[in-house]
Amino acid sequence: MSIIWILVIIAVAVAPLVSALPSESQRYEAKIRAHAMDQGITVKLGVTPIIPPRFRMPEGLSLIAYRRRRLKRDQRFDEAHLAVKSQGGWVSVSTEKPLSGLLLSLPDGAWIAELGVDYVSIFWDEKGDIDAVDAVIAGLARLIDVHGFE
Repeated sequence: MSIIWILVIIAVAVAPLVSALPSESQRYEAKIRAHAMDQGITVKLGVTPIIPPRFRMPEGLSLIAYRRRRLKRDQRFDEAHLAVKSQGGWVSVSTEKPLSGLLLSLPDGAWIAELGVDYVSIFWDEKGDIDAVDAVIAGLARLIDVHGFE
């Protein structure tokens, strides 16, 4: 009977420690975010830009911003320029015209591209492997010299 009590006490002591361990999905997120940060990317958790409903973005997306800082400020931007993936293709939010080429190589989970004065960002759902992260990083490198989505 005393062995059972000892096992119960050990289980009670160990349970909080086991519950504090990261899950498999948390370890995956940490791995890909560390890979991105090693490449000079800032991973930003927070609010996504407001996209007008007419672009019909899926509800309930949880997007993370992968951001690359510009070497110097681009003063041509009075506000951020946005592009969204809408109905299978990329569209400029300001002109509502389809975009070709520049954003097509991004992974399926990429939904928003943002050009700002100090940075460029891609908002995506972090689904995919290291190759998907590398595709986002390459997309950011291509966007750094873009002056708008026309």
